[in-house]
Amino acid sequence: MGGTPISEPVRHDPARAPVLVAMSGQVASGKSSVARGLAEHLGALCVEGDGLRSELVPQPHTAVHEADWWRIFERGFEERIYAEFMRRARQALSTGRPVVLDACFPRNAQRLHARALAREVGAAFLLVECVASDETVRARLAARDSGPGRGGWRAIHGSLAARYEPCISLAPDEHMQVSTDGRVEQAVARVLTAPCLRERLRRGAAAPPRPRAVTFDCWNTLLCEEDWETAHALRVEELQLAARSAGRNVSQRDARRAFDAAWERHMRLWAAGEASGAREVALSGLAELGLRAPHPALEDLIVMFEEASHSSRVRALDGARAVLDGLADAGIPCALICDTGLTPGRVVRRHLDAHHLLQGLAVQVFSDELGVPKPDARTFRAALEPLGVPPEHALHVGDLRRTDVAGARALGMTTVRIRARHDDASDLADADHLVESHAELAELLGLAAPVVA
Repeated sequence: MGGTPISEPVRHDPARAPVLVAMSGQVASGKSSVARGLAEHLGALCVEGDGLRSELVPQPHTAVHEADWWRIFERGFEERIYAEFMRRARQALSTGRPVVLDACFPRNAQRLHARALAREVGAAFLLVECVASDETVRARLAARDSGPGRGGWRAIHGSLAARYEPCISLAPDEHMQVSTDGRVEQAVARVLTAPCLRERLRRGAAAPPRPRAVTFDCWNTLLCEEDWETAHALRVEELQLAARSAGRNVSQRDARRAFDAAWERHMRLWAAGEASGAREVALSGLAELGLRAPHPALEDLIVMFEEASHSSRVRALDGARAVLDGLADAGIPCALICDTGLTPGRVVRRHLDAHHLLQGLAVQVFSDELGVPKPDARTFRAALEPLGVPPEHALHVGDLRRTDVAGARALGMTTVRIRARHDDASDLADADHLVESHAELAELLGLAAPVVA
């Protein structure tokens, strides 16, 4: 990381060139909050310094800020961190995806290294330097020191301030200074006025490069239930019969209340990242009816819960098979990553096979078999590793922001949200690309084969 002199920046087509944004700033400058907000707006991979250091330090649970590196670690640790920043950024930028690097970048040499990487891969470059008033910084440091975990933030701030170099090595349109005294949204909006970002957002992201693998969510992406109410009514009825077989006469209303309460618990577990399925819902439903000890009807009830989807008219989304066939013809392998709910992997496979989709999915990952649901990184790795494709060269298609978009993006995958069956209106970060149908997905991926129902 040498001292490269200021030179004219390379010009790019803003609609096509990837973008590398390096966040810079002193301790308590607000840069991490701005970095996360900016990444959400751009659909960018955000490489965070705190997370990266936790992977590389000998004791992952030790809180370490980069201002302390020289006190705690061997010589060269800082260089290792920034080298890993550059490696991950290069991988994502090579796919055309924007990247936000969240680190202090206190030295001009480090800033120039980031710019050199952007030029190497043909990306636009912007260094965003976050600043805050002394009053704001003191308040933030006091809040950190009074909170849980490691204190000493005033000392850490002083340590970095002593080494922080004024930014004198970049061209004017490569460096933006942003105040964070106000709301984060205001700072993010200011950054988005930078020409390289404003034009990209105005024109929209360019089509992704051809992926080396595509992973798919299942429900509301490849398959959907046309009559969920029938399956729900069948499960309520079976819970009522199971209770009666155990000597407890319950009304249909009570059985429905018990099942719905058990289902809500299942959804809470899913949101917390815990695998849950028919067995857990059956046990919880029986417990709601005062039957806490397993009885002979339990296993039959579990099977009925698992098989009830066959009564709900499961069908393939229009064009799903043609997309899988088109990807196969293009030599691009596909995998399934499915959160199973009450319908386990063994039953989902039958549905996929009945609609001629299973043969197009070289790998199938089900949460009930793996033991964890999305967005856990293990679900995506389990799909990609057998295909031999790294995340930055893979694309994931799904309908949910929390599980599909967030989980795939965290690994560096390109994300597509399909709205054909369900339009997720949550306020979480959206996918890199939105499509209304499998026909649009085929067009986005540049598939030659026509898409038919």
